[in-house]
Amino acid sequence: MRIGVPAIESDRGRVTWSVPVAGVPGAPTRLWFTVPGEHAALLTHLADPAVIGLLVPAMHAGAAMTVDGPVTDEVVFGLTHGYQHVMEAVIPELRPIGIEAGAQAAAREPAPGVATGFSAGIDSFAVVAEHLSPAIPDELRLTHLVFFNVGAMTGGAAGRRRFERMRTRLAPSAERLGLPFVPVDSNLDDFFPFAGFVQTHGPRNLSAASLLQGGIGRFLYASTHPFARVSVGRSHSTAYSDPISMPLLETTAFRPRFHGSRYTRAEKTTIVAGLGESHQSLHVCTTLTADGSNCSRCSKCLRTQLTLELIGQLGSYGRVFDLEVYEQLRRGFLDEVAHSRDPHLVELREFARETGFRLPPAGAGFLRHGLRRLERKSGVLRGRLAGG
Repeated sequence: MRIGVPAIESDRGRVTWSVPVAGVPGAPTRLWFTVPGEHAALLTHLADPAVIGLLVPAMHAGAAMTVDGPVTDEVVFGLTHGYQHVMEAVIPELRPIGIEAGAQAAAREPAPGVATGFSAGIDSFAVVAEHLSPAIPDELRLTHLVFFNVGAMTGGAAGRRRFERMRTRLAPSAERLGLPFVPVDSNLDDFFPFAGFVQTHGPRNLSAASLLQGGIGRFLYASTHPFARVSVGRSHSTAYSDPISMPLLETTAFRPRFHGSRYTRAEKTTIVAGLGESHQSLHVCTTLTADGSNCSRCSKCLRTQLTLELIGQLGSYGRVFDLEVYEQLRRGFLDEVAHSRDPHLVELREFARETGFRLPPAGAGFLRHGLRRLERKSGVLRGRLAGG
């Protein structure tokens, strides 16, 4: 794989950072990222975003990487001294590769900006809530919210339409929080036909975050799992290993930092409930509804609503959930929580016991739970079809 020299071009109110890429059969010949024109000053002139973002495709192809453009020397060192070994453990089909970068550059002092990815979910809202509080050190206080299209919404035109829908939905929330909102579109997903987003989301998101190091020196990455689940090994997701691998790519100028692994999801939800903005914009749904709202019946919607009920905050979220749907499905979901071995529901069951909430005896409502679960799946499928 050969990565060329990055170019930055402006057109019709948007700014595009792109770099030629050769030696990847079936992939595009350029990797690009684009942002609204008002955020042009955030973009880096370095090739770091391409080197980080295309590492896994290069490892999958077993092809050494040659970089013509300037790349931070600390990035090259981190990728060749530990990071690849973690990725190989997560995805055993990958193979370590060499990186030849003739134009290595020493990193400058970090830019003052502090950003986090914002999807309006529990994980991202928990980061926002803690990093806008009066107790946070000034160096860690949020200055920007970002939203990346690097594969979470699938690639191509359909993914781009969903990205635009979500961008439109999230921007008002960022405005009410008083923070600039930076949507970053890209074609990075087109280089990953062999791996889904979840299994490779760590390097993908870090690639887009490093794009903005011209103005953002610290990037707060919302954790998915508590420390007890952090591990390095074969997995469907890098979420388990990211807290270990991501610090390997920290440079003087760009400092990604994991946040939230000290909390369970229930504890994060409690933190989020204290942030008023979440009452009108929380979005946890896994269903592609037509208007981008929460379906209120998928697994994540039900888990979140029950957690909010346990902490006495469910009534505050009537604008983002259909509480009548929740009430209809609640009894069956309680049966599921009572006996499930799913780690998320086991954690929720333990939290319910801590709050003194009495769940149905395990197994007592097994048949009722099965029927309700089929009903819920049917409703989720209808929601997905409606969302296109």
